[in-house]
Amino acid sequence: MAEFTVQLKAVLKENLYCRECGEWVYTPEMNGTCKNEQGQEVECIGEGCVKKDAKGEFMECPGCSSRYYIND
Repeated sequence: MAEFTVQLKAVLKENLYCRECGEWVYTPEMNGTCKNEQGQEVECIGEGCVKKDAKGEFMECPGCSSRYYIND
């Protein structure tokens, strides 16, 4: 299983395909809304699409289980 880092802004705007196997991982059409620290509604990664471990939050490729850790 490979590990990569992706920028949150890029994930919210562009399709994410796995760098290892080419499988589709995430699309902006799956985006949801959430509240930021100031209480404003902002675009965020859709509910249930992010997992968490000791290294941080990530999305997982359904094809090869590569992990895409999210940087703000």
